[in-house]
Formats: sequence, structure tokens, C-alpha cells
Amino acid sequence: MSGPAERAAALVRPEVRDLSLYSLHQVEARYKLDQNEAPWDLPRSLKREALARLAERAWSEYPDFHADRLRRLIGDLHEWSMEGVLVGNGSGELITTVLEGVVRPGREVLICDPSFSPYRTFVGRAAGVPRHLEPARDLGLQMDELQAEVDRDPRRPVLLCTPNNPTGAAADPEAVERLARSLEAALLLDNAYGEFCRHDYRPLVRANPNVILFRTLSKAWSLGGIRLGYLLAAPELVAQLIKVKLAYNVGHAAAAIGEVALEHAGRFPRRVAVVRARREQWAAMLREFGFEVFDSEANFLLARHPRCTGIRDGLAAAGVLVRDVSRYPGLANCMRIGVGGGPALRATRRALDGILATDDTPAHPVSAAEAPGAGGR
Repeated sequence: MSGPAERAAALVRPEVRDLSLYSLHQVEARYKLDQNEAPWDLPRSLKREALARLAERAWSEYPDFHADRLRRLIGDLHEWSMEGVLVGNGSGELITTVLEGVVRPGREVLICDPSFSPYRTFVGRAAGVPRHLEPARDLGLQMDELQAEVDRDPRRPVLLCTPNNPTGAAADPEAVERLARSLEAALLLDNAYGEFCRHDYRPLVRANPNVILFRTLSKAWSLGGIRLGYLLAAPELVAQLIKVKLAYNVGHAAAAIGEVALEHAGRFPRRVAVVRARREQWAAMLREFGFEVFDSEANFLLARHPRCTGIRDGLAAAGVLVRDVSRYPGLANCMRIGVGGGPALRATRRALDGILATDDTPAHPVSAAEAPGAGGR
């Protein structure tokens, strides 16, 4: 007879029991470059404004059903109807919501590998089956292979992260357009790092009613701790998706802070420009130390080094956290490094000087120390 743990687990769907827990061991460090966060906080003046606004709201009352003021501000930012906007507790929540609305139970969802590891969980929650494409040799997004899969069966939804996490690769908009026009299903474009990318996928939403674009305020907007994301899609599609979104999913605090940030949207493009410039400085520095650095359109870099695990541990000892992604498909000896500010860059350079000056940093062909992960939406 099975024990209490087995009986409890048996209550859960088998496909959910088979999923891995998405987690990250939190470590205190001066420079956290492991979660793709902004290198600076929201300006204090905006914090004060948001806190004053929050204090004026009745905390005993439920927030707006669908955060309509936020939807309107986001619509204004993108010159898009608020009826084509949904807001959520991070864009990951919205991706899950959309998958629950568009995936037929037992049907495949096409996903590139390597990519954001929680996608498997998101699809599983929707009772779908993730169909992962094999990694490309250059770690670019497999648009030709994806197109071939769609041509073979256009009824399967596609979940495409561009720029991609953890590689930083971005898809050509023309290739994405061809994909969208070939599909008889939804194309979910996870554009969490869109502000840092030279490609603009928003016109695809206007031209293709099956394209859903997801963005977050966690990265370029310095609001990772507030948990705010949104999607842009055809208003007719949003009218259906809003039925499966939880009501009251954005509380007063997140709404007030998001509203203030969006009302001061003009303050953020300069920050994005600084990160993009720093990205090139980080890439050049890492190459000096013998890393293979992959082209990135995001606020992080994917870098490969034969001493990946030892370097990661040495950096952590020096107060610099990076993300070991060696267990992702195709990413042996790779780490993901967030683009930090000037002090983080100098600290990383000093640490690498010391780590790579010695011959006793162990080389590991593949790291088993960490699960694939973080970079929350």
C-alpha cells in the first residue's frame, strides 16, 4: 500500500508530476548579474510619487478588475487600443493565461531550444505537450526549422522568445511574419527584452491577428520586484483571453507604481541606451579573457569558457553572481551574464584577473550544479 506522500502525489495530473520545480538558490552578493535585472533601481522621486498615490487609495477595497488605467497608459505608449492590452502579475502569468486559452488538451506547442526553461511548465499547466526543436549549431533561433514544422502542421501554437533567454539571439521580423502568416494557431512572442533589441515586432501585431506580443516592466523599467507584465494583441482576441485571466490580478501597489513609471516613460529610453552601450563593453572585456561571447540583443550576454564552473564559483566568491546555464541543451560550458553598470564591470574584470591568473581553476565539460533558469518575467 502506498504511503501518504504517494497518495497525495497521485491526486495531481501525471504531466504535472513530471515537471521540474523552477527555482533559484538566492545568494547575497554585491553584484547580481544572474537574473537579468536592471543595473539600477527606479528613481527615488518616482518611488515617492508612487507611494503617495498608493497611500490615497482605499486598501480595504479590491483593485480594478482588469487594471484599466494601466491598460490605457500602455495602449497610449504603443499607440494601441486599450482593448488590445492585458496586464498581469508579470508577463509569465500572461503567457500561462494565453496558453490556457489557446492550447487544446494533448496538442503540441512548438518551442525553440535552448529557451526560457519555465515554458515547459507553462505548456504543461495548459494540458499541452511542449515540442522542443533541437538547438542550432550557432545557437541562433531555428526559424527555418520552425517554419518547416508549421508547414507540416499549422494548427500548433508557437511560443517564441525573441530576444531569446538565455542566448540573446533575436529573430528577423520578416521570418516571424512568414511564420505568423503560415500559422492557423496563435504565435506567442515573448518580447521581455524588447527594449534592448534593434528589431521592433509590434507592427506584426497590427498586421496579424494571431500574433500576441508579451512585454514586462521588470527589465528596462527597473520594476522586477513589482511583478508587472502586459501583452498586446488584436482587441477581438483580447476580448476572449480576458475571460480566462484572473480578475483583480494586479493589486493597488503594483498598479500605482506601474502608472507612475508609465506616466514618466520619457525617462527610460536613456537608461536602455546606456545598457546597450555597456553590453558592447562587457562583450569586449569577456573576449579579452578568452570567452566565446555570442551576439546578444538583450540586457545580458551568453559566454562560453572551458572553465565555466570554476569561474562562476570564483566570481561568486568575489561578490559577482552569474548564471551557469551549462545544463541547457547545446550550452555546455556556458554562463549568462547580466549587463551591469561600471562598478560591476570593474569588479568582474578584477575577479577574472585573479581567477584566470591561476592554473588550478577546474575545467568542467558540463555543469550539474544548477538547474536551468532564472530571469523572471
